[in-house]
Amino acid sequence: MKKTKSILSILLSVLLILTVLPMASAPAFAVETTNSQDGNWGIYADYNKNTCTIYGYYGSEANLKIPSKIDGLKVTKIQLSTGGSPWTNNYTNRNSIVTIEVPDTITELGYASFANLPNLKSVSIPSSVKTFGASLFAWSTSLEEFTIPKNMKEIPNGMFSSCTSLKNVTIHSGVTALGEGAFAGCTSLKTIKLPSKLKTIGERCFGTSSADWCGLESISIPNSVTSIGCYAFNLCKNLTKVKMSTRIEEIGSNAFSECENLKSITIPSSCKKIEYGVFDDCDSLTTVVFRSDLKLPSYSSPLHASSLLTVYSASSEKAVREYCSEKGIRWKSLNPPKLTSKKRTATTATLKWSSVSGAVGYKVYMKTGTGSYKLMKTTTDLSYKATGLKKGVTYRFYVTTLKEDDLGQNIESKGSSVYKTYLKK
Repeated sequence: MKKTKSILSILLSVLLILTVLPMASAPAFAVETTNSQDGNWGIYADYNKNTCTIYGYYGSEANLKIPSKIDGLKVTKIQLSTGGSPWTNNYTNRNSIVTIEVPDTITELGYASFANLPNLKSVSIPSSVKTFGASLFAWSTSLEEFTIPKNMKEIPNGMFSSCTSLKNVTIHSGVTALGEGAFAGCTSLKTIKLPSKLKTIGERCFGTSSADWCGLESISIPNSVTSIGCYAFNLCKNLTKVKMSTRIEEIGSNAFSECENLKSITIPSSCKKIEYGVFDDCDSLTTVVFRSDLKLPSYSSPLHASSLLTVYSASSEKAVREYCSEKGIRWKSLNPPKLTSKKRTATTATLKWSSVSGAVGYKVYMKTGTGSYKLMKTTTDLSYKATGLKKGVTYRFYVTTLKEDDLGQNIESKGSSVYKTYLKK
């Protein structure tokens, strides 16, 4: 009898514990797929949190103002595409939408939420949004300009893919990465100012195929960028000028292939690796300057011999010279000057250098303390005198050679040895 009572007591205790524990199945019923009472919205309603996610719009407003609440539920996310292609998002009357205003309750904009809206002109996005999905505006072919929100630190993959009317994009200084295919197919985008803290340009960022070429005519890659992805500028057939980052370390395969109007480019001394096919089918390429002795891949070579192409590098860069010889590419020397004299007084520093055959001029650069090098003078002289120097400060100087290439433009060598000077106070 005592044993039976003991078992019953244990069972009652277990039942009591179970009654106070939350039911494991409760969350499964907390989110419900439903339509709003006015019939305009499809939502995932989370009744536990009193929030909802918009997954469909069935109205026909031209100037769409997304509500902050739907049927008493706070709207926190927009997810108007359930996956697949960007043009399959959930709008019943997509052609009617011209502007969209996003409320400050939204923290996330999901994949392709504003994609394939053919008449969309503008979107207002509040600072509350912290997460941005890929292909956000893809195939919205009337979007002409956009300012990247301050809280977006990386431009997502495919964000403006095939936005064929996009002409102006303002990117704030805090953006550090451009995603894959972010501007592919932006045929009206002729120029873009990249931010000073940008580090990477993703694969196929500005072009991928004949259907997705970008209209860029020139690009200045900031010195913060260290890598350029494969096919990043492929088929930018209007691209004629590229100012390369002086800190670039790697250029991916076919990065500039089929840029049929690109005429010249300089590879800086920081570059450690160039992949295959980088300049494939760049039929107008006339001048390539190497400021470092890179070992270039022989298989699917980055450069090919043509009647136009000349490669310039310092005579000391053996690997570049041997590559050109192997591939039958015309090579010419572009040597930096040799410093022959360096003198310092309390307030001045004087440099002298030997002349370089074929030089049309020289550039002198100076760095003060831990700052950056600045161009001090472009000259045809073989000397330079810096004035106004101070004791207790470190100064560094180097000199480069200027030559004229077959395009009639000045090209610049790598730097001479550095003259470092410091006088105690």
